[in-house]
Amino acid sequence: MEYFRFDHPPDRLILCHRSNCEGIADYLEINEQGREDLVCAAHTSSEMHASVLPKSTPHVERHASRAAA
Repeated sequence: MEYFRFDHPPDRLILCHRSNCEGIADYLEINEQGREDLVCAAHTSSEMHASVLPKSTPHVERHASRAAA
């Protein structure tokens, strides 16, 4: 199986393919048969990628208040 970090299109977020999961997909997994699954960090089969945390986004208000000071 191959594992790739999934980049979302700029205009939408894609949810995990696992049933009853509403998490945002973090990884694209491709098995030996060529089947593709988009999964969240909690559902990936990759031990290496499961420990990777998503990048945080800076809080806009925090930066705006610093610029005003």
